Amino acid sequence: MQSSRMKKFDLLEVHGSAFDRGFTYGERNADRLRRHILSHYDFYSTYFARSKDELIRDAAKYANPLKDYSQNVWDELRGTADGAGVSLDEIMFLTAFNEVFYPKFEKLCTAFAVRGRSTADGLTYVGQNNDEGIDPWMNGDCVTLTRHLQSDAPNVLIYTYVGAPAMMGINSRGLAVCINALACEGPQVGVPILAIVREVLNQKDMDGAVGEIKRARRAYSLNLVIGTPETIADVESYPDRILTRQSDSVLWHTNHCLYSEGRKYENEQSRTNSETRCSRIEALLANNIGRLDLKMLEGFLSDHENGTNSICLHVDPNKPKPKQERTLDSMIYVPDKREAWLANGNPCEVEFQRYTV
Repeated sequence: MQSSRMKKFDLLEVHGSAFDRGFTYGERNADRLRRHILSHYDFYSTYFARSKDELIRDAAKYANPLKDYSQNVWDELRGTADGAGVSLDEIMFLTAFNEVFYPKFEKLCTAFAVRGRSTADGLTYVGQNNDEGIDPWMNGDCVTLTRHLQSDAPNVLIYTYVGAPAMMGINSRGLAVCINALACEGPQVGVPILAIVREVLNQKDMDGAVGEIKRARRAYSLNLVIGTPETIADVESYPDRILTRQSDSVLWHTNHCLYSEGRKYENEQSRTNSETRCSRIEALLANNIGRLDLKMLEGFLSDHENGTNSICLHVDPNKPKPKQERTLDSMIYVPDKREAWLANGNPCEVEFQRYTV
């Protein structure tokens, strides 16, 4: 029996064609997937008076752009729907949850990438806390961890919410991705951002990853922190532009635009929490240049400075239920070793466990 500090994710391994991998994923996660869909329907009905039919129509407009962008991702989603015995429309609803859901809520998550002279061992590390609402995300019970064995792309370890193509992960070429939600005035008709992340995780190097972001007709905004053994980059992507910075040392990001060109998407109120966390992770990294290692970075993700605006987020009972959030999970990827160190819960309460691609 696992101790409360040694919680591990159930790791599923899938192989074969994109459809076959999706089918296995859907079949093995069918119960969780159906509960996740129902949780979303209930949330929207209760707090936004929106019906199932309205939600499905809202998500459906992203289907054709996604199919045009990536047949592989489309086939994975078809397989997931068939394997779980749900409609492809409902899988699109979960795939496009950023576009359907996030414009209404505060954005959370703190991410970083470090390498070279900034680390004690010269390795690259890419990490983040995944902060999310308790609902409709079933208090974290929606999370899946899957190893895809692929013949036409690198193998990839994917952390995501059940039914969504990909959120964070690392592939067998040592390319790791973490993400932060960004503000945007409104989604465009285009490719859902999590479908783009899935294609990014199929790439062999940084140029390929950034190229996949550029070529997509992007529906919404997302920040990607990407690392390989050779370099690290931060990519703020919006429907009409991407803003990129690379480094040989340290990068960090939370949920506001770090460039003046992106300020048009935001309001000042949306930046307050994000700026507090951003300043904190920047200070923690800057004050430890040359000494950063896995254990120290795990400690940063467990940081409680600034209370309800802390990097490690706990539920604030004073908030109304639809706005109660916490750090669901924490993760650090090590591209040089093709490793993922994941904490299944708040990292101050559970230990990081090692997984490989």
